[in-house]
Amino acid sequence: MADTNLIDELQLTVRVPDDLPEEKLAAVRRTLASDEFLDRLRRAVGDVFQEFPELAPCRSTLSR
Repeated sequence: MADTNLIDELQLTVRVPDDLPEEKLAAVRRTLASDEFLDRLRRAVGDVFQEFPELAPCRSTLSR
């Protein structure tokens, strides 16, 4: 594989209300930690990349 350069990093911040009940907070955490959520987020990022031809030579990674 050819060498690559990191040119940008993006960060996703998820905020919840201070008064969110613990059971709902736990549900949010479970969802964010789920493989399905991460898979769908990866697909969404890939879909957006495909909309911009300039990004065709780029590779992205998504991690927790």
